[in-house]
Amino acid sequence: MSEQLSDFISDKNIVMNLHAKTREEAIKKLAVILQKNGNVSDSEDFYADVLKREGMTTTGIGKNIAIPHGQSKSVISSTMIFAKNDQELEWNSLDGSKVNIIFLMAIPPDDQGDEHLRMLAKLSGKLMDDDFVDAIKTAGSSEQILKILKQQ
Repeated sequence: MSEQLSDFISDKNIVMNLHAKTREEAIKKLAVILQKNGNVSDSEDFYADVLKREGMTTTGIGKNIAIPHGQSKSVISSTMIFAKNDQELEWNSLDGSKVNIIFLMAIPPDDQGDEHLRMLAKLSGKLMDDDFVDAIKTAGSSEQILKILKQQ
């Protein structure tokens, strides 16, 4: 069975109008949503783990997209949350672009690298497809995002 990105992102983990002014604020707001949705037990702890990972190397991959992620004891189950921020944020991206599309991955410590590597591989493959990137950038609703994520 071939996995789809929608296997990792539920409809409640799609945020179309995030209002963050900094990378840190975006990550914090998404961590709170993950806690509210039952994916993370402690948003502050998860946020700290994601920021620690951000300190190692940029997760701004270019094309206005970032893939921050954190392995944390606060993560209940591996998941991903998608957000489209209402303004572009400084993210130290590889291509110098600012970011307004965020895929935040939450990974439990006992994941052993497997689940999050599958998530990352699936997402990375999709992000190399310009049509996919254009589609998520122009989508205007969470339903449209979910439909795009379900496409092989």
